[in-house]
Amino acid sequence: MFDIKGLVNSLFRPATQEGVFDLKSATIFMDELPESDILQAQMEIVKALQQLNQNPQISSNELFKTIPYLDEKAGPLQSHLLDIYHGRIIEEGISPHQVLPTILSFWQEMATGYLSGIKLASQKISRTQDKKLQLFTLRAVELFATQARYAYLRHMDLDNHIWRNLNRLYHFAEQNNFAKTPQTTYSSSEPSSIQDHYIQTLMLSLANPDKVQSSQINLIAAWLKKWSLLIELESELKPQQHLFAINITGTGKPKRIRRDMVGENWRYWSTTAVAEQITLLITQLNQGQSAANLGLPEETSSPANLDLLQTLSNLWSRDALTPVRQHERQNNTKSIHVITGIQKIVPFIMQQTAASSADHLEAQKWELADASAGGFGLNYHSDTPLEVGEFLGLANIGQHPFTIGIVRRVNRSQKGMMSIGVETLTQSPVIVTLTPLLTEDSFQCIYAPEGPSTNPARFLIIPSAFFTENREYKFTAQDKSYRIRLSPAMEHTEHCVLAKFAVLEKL
Repeated sequence: MFDIKGLVNSLFRPATQEGVFDLKSATIFMDELPESDILQAQMEIVKALQQLNQNPQISSNELFKTIPYLDEKAGPLQSHLLDIYHGRIIEEGISPHQVLPTILSFWQEMATGYLSGIKLASQKISRTQDKKLQLFTLRAVELFATQARYAYLRHMDLDNHIWRNLNRLYHFAEQNNFAKTPQTTYSSSEPSSIQDHYIQTLMLSLANPDKVQSSQINLIAAWLKKWSLLIELESELKPQQHLFAINITGTGKPKRIRRDMVGENWRYWSTTAVAEQITLLITQLNQGQSAANLGLPEETSSPANLDLLQTLSNLWSRDALTPVRQHERQNNTKSIHVITGIQKIVPFIMQQTAASSADHLEAQKWELADASAGGFGLNYHSDTPLEVGEFLGLANIGQHPFTIGIVRRVNRSQKGMMSIGVETLTQSPVIVTLTPLLTEDSFQCIYAPEGPSTNPARFLIIPSAFFTENREYKFTAQDKSYRIRLSPAMEHTEHCVLAKFAVLEKL
């Protein structure tokens, strides 16, 4: 068996000896990697990058040859591992959970390598206009932006070092007049600029990624590739136009402008053009134009994603008010039983009496952190986070035997602790049967006799496949039947619709 570890060690001997890591030795290293085990090969490349990044004797010329070579050669391996992670490829014996650490480590070490090359080369004044240096900067920004997106996909807050590097790399490119210069990152890439990637990451942060589903975060990132072209970062504050700001020498994320955000290191921008573009897009989609014809992913036009577009328009509009907490939270730490998913909640309610406990149906034990009139904060430990929009059944909250809530916010700590924000939907759910008129096919859904405090009217939680505005059903509950007509949807989740209804007659 080929000794990969021995080869790597020999490649990284002190600079005073022969065999310093260079393009030639990198070529030998790549040629000898195992072709049959892509995960193991990428792990070895990560180790090589780590040793390269820890070598203080390496020159900028060596880095400028070796880092891009490793990046481009390892790119197909990284793409294959990403396909496994996202479930696009099923490979026996390798799970998405197993490949994620290597995927993340590769991006981190490769970004560090590009950053080291930039620092060494920028010390030479003659190199600040070097096309290779500009490409290094673009690739570094794209790598840190990718790390940011995958942190958001996992509902994690960004480490300060990611914001620090993104901010300072943009500042460096701006100082040297190439932040807006279109470049082709890789041979298969469309031309883009450092400012494009920077703005896209700023705006993704401002989309409240902890309050949307992972699939929607990827969708927002796709939308922002178009919308970022409508945004210009400016150094002079225009209070009547600008809405957001970022300190390009700091370690913080972008925020809505406050009075103390003034100085030469601040950059400001308006999102009016983006909000107007979104409003136009919603109109076009509602009029029947296809998302594909508008140059957007097909899933853009789904009801839930049309709701998301409206949410983003509100977030990024100057007319939108700053969100204010509606109910005061009270610390209320205790263990509670939780059932996740509407497919488990419905049979639980059907099978249990009002006095029953949730212990009998796959209930999990979580920690109640706080409570308010409108919802709860919950904590639990898991490698698999819930998604925003998931329904939860909570046993014995306050004086109520069973409460149904919907997940509105998800945060995951570095140690895997999940912090969930839940809005109360109903504390007295009833299972009802809906039957389409002129047919005997029926199904169960949840009737909320009283709604959340923000919208107290009665409503149904109905599977998306059975919802159509103004559709009529026979509504049966507790041996009584009515003819009802569904109202426009209050909200679309991934699999269900929250909708009010009108009672037309008693049957």
